[in-house]
Amino acid sequence: MRSMFLIAALFALASCAGTADKVSGGEEIEGWRTDQATGVDTFFMRVPGRATNNAIEQDSPTMMKSTCIDSTKLQALDNIIRKMIGETVTGQSATLDGQSTGVLITSVRGGLIRGTQMGQCAPVDKSKKYESCECIHYVTGKGLKKKFELAVEQAAKK
Repeated sequence: MRSMFLIAALFALASCAGTADKVSGGEEIEGWRTDQATGVDTFFMRVPGRATNNAIEQDSPTMMKSTCIDSTKLQALDNIIRKMIGETVTGQSATLDGQSTGVLITSVRGGLIRGTQMGQCAPVDKSKKYESCECIHYVTGKGLKKKFELAVEQAAKK
């Protein structure tokens, strides 16, 4: 059921084709979405990427697409967690120092969030060859938003 919701949501959000706006169907995609019926929270984020120099030099569309998308995967988890922290801290009017933020990221990566899932990707370079791209990555879980807010709250107290 949960996966059906996510698939339907991603198709709805990515109904258009083209640049980053096409990736999200022209809708602002970053941030929390909650399925009220199931209590599943999903945090979406656009993650930019770039193909390797080797792929670009070889002018290989397949290699450019593959390496560009891979580059988004490498940075997605930490970028999503940092963005979630930023939104949560702002919402709670709390502050975290650099050390607390680092500890929270490590803690969340090891327990609460183990990885991201990837939705739609699109090239954003003029040639549309995936020299540069943007992919939608997301994390999801039942009650995830509340669990994450509690983790940030505890880290802010330390």
